[in-house]
Amino acid sequence: MSVKGDFTIHSTEVNSTGSNQSSTCMIKPEESHETILPWLYLALAVLGLPTNGIVLVDLWRSERTPTIIFTLNIIMSDLLMCCSFFFRIAYYKENTNWQSGTPACNAAELIIFSCYYINLYCNMCFLLWTSINRYTTVVKPGYALFQIFKHTRSCWILCFSTWLVVFTVVCASMGVKLSLQIKGTCFDQVVNSYIRYKDQFNTIHCLGVSAFFFILCLMLVSYSLLVFHLQKVRGGSLVGAGFGPGGGLKVRRKILASVIMFVLCFLPYHVQRIILLTSEHENCQAEFRIKMCTIFIAALSCCLHPVLQLVFRLRCCRANRNHRVKPKPEISKTLDTPHIHTINVTEHAEESKKNETELSHQQPTS
Repeated sequence: MSVKGDFTIHSTEVNSTGSNQSSTCMIKPEESHETILPWLYLALAVLGLPTNGIVLVDLWRSERTPTIIFTLNIIMSDLLMCCSFFFRIAYYKENTNWQSGTPACNAAELIIFSCYYINLYCNMCFLLWTSINRYTTVVKPGYALFQIFKHTRSCWILCFSTWLVVFTVVCASMGVKLSLQIKGTCFDQVVNSYIRYKDQFNTIHCLGVSAFFFILCLMLVSYSLLVFHLQKVRGGSLVGAGFGPGGGLKVRRKILASVIMFVLCFLPYHVQRIILLTSEHENCQAEFRIKMCTIFIAALSCCLHPVLQLVFRLRCCRANRNHRVKPKPEISKTLDTPHIHTINVTEHAEESKKNETELSHQQPTS
């Protein structure tokens, strides 16, 4: 068995159906895995760590509103993802030198994929909670069913529950993955085990795809109803809530940016998972290249989240809170009052001076 760029398969191994599919559908490592991918993920780490750190410090000093709480959890998830990039870089550089089942291979596989999937699905859940919170705050402020999204304590409990559920599901999936060992290099263990044990991973792929499209549908419904409400009231309720003139337009821009980022980053990867479920694996190498591209696109979210947060905090993109226009009667009253008072004082001074003059003229005559 060669190590660099080639992989020899034992043609005597057959799958449960009796066909020799395993010998025709094994993926070989490519030169780009060692020369291009490490630099791309290093660039993501260099960009993601400082930007997420800046946003984390800024949010930590802010008031703990439900939106701030959900955004804090997104940023912490992105930081976890950025830290895992260094293990991914080491894997891409050494995966064909490590043997499957060794501690280095198992540790790299566990950290890389656990952090990736935890970040992926936690981010999607927190973005969903943010969309529901925005909808309930503007459209259904008194609806009892959505009170959990209006209190900080319940929002923290919701975030902790999200972390716990996603962490449990991902760890259970990784346990199944690590138990299905194949002979070869670490690259074969990480990549080709998904093909060799396709039936065992179909349930995991179906669960991930179903979760994504369920979250996407709920987000689209929440934001669509919110935008429809903003269009209906034309920003009146936002001005009353302290967003100031033009707040509705800026909220719609934030909604559009969030939805576009969600779809661009996460949709390609889950479409690829659907292809993986339905494909006969006639061209596994091409499918693997597509998978690597979609994984990288999904990983871009850990850099786009903080960049969007920093952009939204610019003066031109921030809603003008607490800058309401004062009513005209109050302005005219406050401006006229000193003028009236000055006139009254002048009149009293003139009257007193006139009285003194009259008295001075009357005294000689008497």
